[in-house]
Amino acid sequence: MEPILQASDVSVRFGGLIALSGVSFTVSRNEILGIVGPNGAGKSTLFGVICGDITPNAGDIRLNGQSLAGRLSHQIARLGLVRTFQTPRPFTSMTFHENVTIAALTRTHDMHAARARGEAALARVGLSYCLDRPSAGASTGQRKRLDIARALATEPDVLLLDEPLGGVDPGSVAEVIELLRQIRSDGMTLVVIEHNLEALTGIADRLIAMTLGQKIVDGRPADVMRDDRLVRAYLGDDDVTA
Repeated sequence: MEPILQASDVSVRFGGLIALSGVSFTVSRNEILGIVGPNGAGKSTLFGVICGDITPNAGDIRLNGQSLAGRLSHQIARLGLVRTFQTPRPFTSMTFHENVTIAALTRTHDMHAARARGEAALARVGLSYCLDRPSAGASTGQRKRLDIARALATEPDVLLLDEPLGGVDPGSVAEVIELLRQIRSDGMTLVVIEHNLEALTGIADRLIAMTLGQKIVDGRPADVMRDDRLVRAYLGDDDVTA
């Protein structure tokens, strides 16, 4: 079966800095793929390439077999792939509901339908009680959930999540993990960057480990977490590809 998402030899340079070097991987339909690695490994840059925010110097990204080269992020979203951000960026002049309704309009021009989708997405992430509240007063955890709701309102096939547990109250981490499981059970494919390795290994089907812009390990979570190359990457060993 053809992978739903495929990266082939993706490389990115910012001046003299090599941010990504020949990164390749595939994601199967309905899989949860986790991406791990120390700060500066290239994880968020990879997300930027996949979503059309960063143009690679080499390589290609394919969604359902279709190249995303040259497409802008809003065009990619209409094809069924969206992302959340490490630091959520809601429209603070709008309510929770208005924020999600705007996202839903990428899929429909019917305002009534968009508002209904927005309301359903907020309910799905447990924010129905915030429907008419201004997003400017949202806590970090609420902003994370709002960002996920906005993504879900576009009805994606593939959802990229950049540190969905970052800044979430420890008592709410289990709820967010369960939410991600439910999203997958509804048929969605998830690619997740997360520094909470214990939580990520508990939900991911497979992990990719990165450092210095390169993929160094790809496999089952338990195997990847035991791999010496990943341990050395977190300890700052420059020679981790051997």
